[in-house]
Amino acid sequence: MNGEISRRDLLKAAGGLTFLALVPVTRGRFALEPALRLGGDLPLFTALPYVQPGNNSRLVQDEERMALAWQTDAKAADFTVVYGTSARYGKNAEVAVRRRWSGDVGDGEARLNYTVVFPGLRLGTTYQYRVTMGHERIAESYFTTRKPRGAPIRFVAFGDNSYGGGSDRAIAFQAYRARPDFVMNTGDNVYDGGLDNEYARFFFPVYNADGAGQRIGAPLLRSVPFYTVIANHDVHRKTADRHPVADFDRDADALAYFTNMHLPLNAPVHPQATPIVGAPTRLAAFRACAGGRFPRMANYSFDYGDAHFLCLDSNVYLDPTDATWQAWITEDLSGTDAIWKFVVFHHPCFNVGLEHYSEQHMRVLAPIFERDGVDIVFHGHEHNYQRTRPFRFAPAGPGAAARLNSSDRLVPGTFTIDTDFDGHKVTRPHGVMYLTTGAGGNQLYDPDFTNSPSKWLRPEDGRADYVDRLVADRHSLSVIDIEGSLLTLRQVDERGHEIDRARITRGPLATGTGT
Repeated sequence: MNGEISRRDLLKAAGGLTFLALVPVTRGRFALEPALRLGGDLPLFTALPYVQPGNNSRLVQDEERMALAWQTDAKAADFTVVYGTSARYGKNAEVAVRRRWSGDVGDGEARLNYTVVFPGLRLGTTYQYRVTMGHERIAESYFTTRKPRGAPIRFVAFGDNSYGGGSDRAIAFQAYRARPDFVMNTGDNVYDGGLDNEYARFFFPVYNADGAGQRIGAPLLRSVPFYTVIANHDVHRKTADRHPVADFDRDADALAYFTNMHLPLNAPVHPQATPIVGAPTRLAAFRACAGGRFPRMANYSFDYGDAHFLCLDSNVYLDPTDATWQAWITEDLSGTDAIWKFVVFHHPCFNVGLEHYSEQHMRVLAPIFERDGVDIVFHGHEHNYQRTRPFRFAPAGPGAAARLNSSDRLVPGTFTIDTDFDGHKVTRPHGVMYLTTGAGGNQLYDPDFTNSPSKWLRPEDGRADYVDRLVADRHSLSVIDIEGSLLTLRQVDERGHEIDRARITRGPLATGTGT
């Protein structure tokens, strides 16, 4: 099953639901099928309908929300969305539309972002939805709300993915084969600048493809929610003094993270929020489209089954030593009753790669993670796979963590490494595991580090042997299964081969040390 899935098999896998009455006309654009066109100036779709997690944090029965979004060029259209727990639907959803500047001069310098929010849903329940344009049925598919406590879950994690190559499509296909409840992206969803037109060309056609295969991608987005974190390629321009910034004068469609994603909004705004510059009219247009998501959505947390996720902005324009920020992180991690606790941010604070080793500013949060019982910290940024042993880290002060807008932010300290844990016979860890899963599609870093443990020892860290597994010569994604107090991690390459496996166990009420 490593090749392509036929459309018939695809429909069987999707429970008989199909998508779409739309056909591709150019790369990243779709039109109503010619046989269904009734005349008139109909819009082109630049993002087919896709499911988003919506503004959910804690698990509350009958208060679940999900979002459905799509995007067209600037031609207005009449859309209707119905949904329900069966093909009878029974409920109508309100469609909201906002205008978005585009970086593609071929579509009139504007796009229309459509959004539907489905409120008052039950946990762990599958809903079907249908989108029509005028009298024509455009899309039919389904989504499943977050699972409640006690239910087994599976999610996949990968990052640094979409740039228009073939490996991102292969990873999307392997993610689809895993049948996850959701995707946790570790950042840099698209290259090079996190622009709206890059999402239209590189992201949506791959993860919302109308087929499934190694060279095609997969129809994940129409039924599987994507979580993600803001990363360096989302804020890729520089000021005159070389500080990162989203420059709307240069890129009218910058910061598409805040307009394409619909994620929880339960965090305060960081004292160093995502920096933006540009003409007032362009900034106002962006803010109008993003609404309350900018800048608040840069940080958030949510529960899923027996797991709690804390998702953070780790870009170099922020200071992780800020006391108020650390207080909120502590409050969030200590305030959940979840068995499993995960933290996700883009810049890996413990990695041995050559590209981004010195960007260590998030290391100052390690004592908080240890004290509040975090199990795994997920990152991207390094385009490879690295799994550390469980360990505790005592920073020797803040180091250069507060040196804003610099890639040289070393934080030295002392490691206490759990060398007994092997993930097979000894599965109860002492400390936090740090997982870099940034081999989601873009060019790989340090392929010669694979199976070369001598290269994983950094003199700046006293040659501490904290990396247990490193694979940098192939693209891969993480597949995580959680059932009660057992977690199974598998790393799967783009051909579907398992390249790493580890099991973690912990008591159902374990807190504090992760033991």
